[in-house]
Amino acid sequence: MAKPRIRRLPAVVLAIVGLLAAGHIGATLAFTGPNTPLKESLQPALNRHFLGPLDQGWNLFAPGPYSQDEYMLVRACISEYDVCAGGADAGAEFTPWRNVTEEEIAAVDYNIFANRESRQSKVVHGRYWPAAAKLTNDQQTMAEGNHIDGEPVFGVDLYSAEAEQAYGASELNNLRTYQRLEDAAVGLGSLYMYEDYGDDVTLVEVRMLREAVPAFAQRYDPPEERSQSWTNIGWRPATEFDEEVYAAWS
Repeated sequence: MAKPRIRRLPAVVLAIVGLLAAGHIGATLAFTGPNTPLKESLQPALNRHFLGPLDQGWNLFAPGPYSQDEYMLVRACISEYDVCAGGADAGAEFTPWRNVTEEEIAAVDYNIFANRESRQSKVVHGRYWPAAAKLTNDQQTMAEGNHIDGEPVFGVDLYSAEAEQAYGASELNNLRTYQRLEDAAVGLGSLYMYEDYGDDVTLVEVRMLREAVPAFAQRYDPPEERSQSWTNIGWRPATEFDEEVYAAWS
């Protein structure tokens, strides 16, 4: 007896699904595999495929024990731009550091209806820190320096042909990711400073702090001083926003 033939439409669907599955498996092997020249050339496309705009990160599947507190701190210069550029010796006035994460945590405590607005600095911190850690030592030094004249932090427009010639695909992708997150941190810090000092804000500086959580065995006798580590964003011009953004923030 002759075997019934597979209908054409199901066969086409099966072939397409098979090709998509094979492509996804191959991309997964490339994304998780060691660095190679081929992987560097494919890295931007791989990142778009696996990370996308809503990157959750692997902590969703393998969370580690909570071992550190994370805080975002910001301060501003509220003198004229030229005075700020000259620093304290020129009479520039600097605000105290404001720990915006502590304020957000206080708003969340005992509030079961706290919304995502109460966790913004934690989100920025959590994404910024690993991006900064991927920079080379020289690049980290440049990021921690002051860039108040509007020039690119790394000396070149990261979306220009010049940048594509200066950096490999993987390194350029790291720099672009860092720059987006730095802009987010500076923008959030600017909004907090505008909240306190209004239009007097000229420059902002941001610090990301990680503070060790006492070990479980020390919960009844914690150390007087907890170990700390910092990642800094040097002075940057305060971010300007549309009136709609100011209205929504207030």
